[in-house]
Amino acid sequence: MENTRIKKRRKPKTLTQEERMEVVKRHYLEGRSQASLSREYGVAESVVSRIISNFAAENDKSALLMGKHTTNSLSEENKALRKEVLELKKRLYDETMRADFYDTMIDVAEEMFNIEIRKKAGTGQSKGCTKTK
Repeated sequence: MENTRIKKRRKPKTLTQEERMEVVKRHYLEGRSQASLSREYGVAESVVSRIISNFAAENDKSALLMGKHTTNSLSEENKALRKEVLELKKRLYDETMRADFYDTMIDVAEEMFNIEIRKKAGTGQSKGCTKTK
């Protein structure tokens, strides 16, 4: 008789619901491949594929797109925010320059005409002015 070995089939590993959700999160949010996830969790690649496709079928597609969109949108949002910061810095610089210009203009006018233009703190209304109702 011929000595043949019969391989025993191992019982396939089943993942808990928490592990399944972790697989889905890692695939969409971290961009992990199905092959790497199958090796990590000790299941066939087809199992990982089925978990991911079941998730997509059971859930809103926006949740699915959210995962893939997240890394791209963060990068785009980061660029937009950097652009906005540069724009705001430029506007702040312009406004600071304008304030300095006005201060200098008042200083020159006070020297030229020998009058005080800036109001002193705690000063009341001048006597020549009356309130109109």
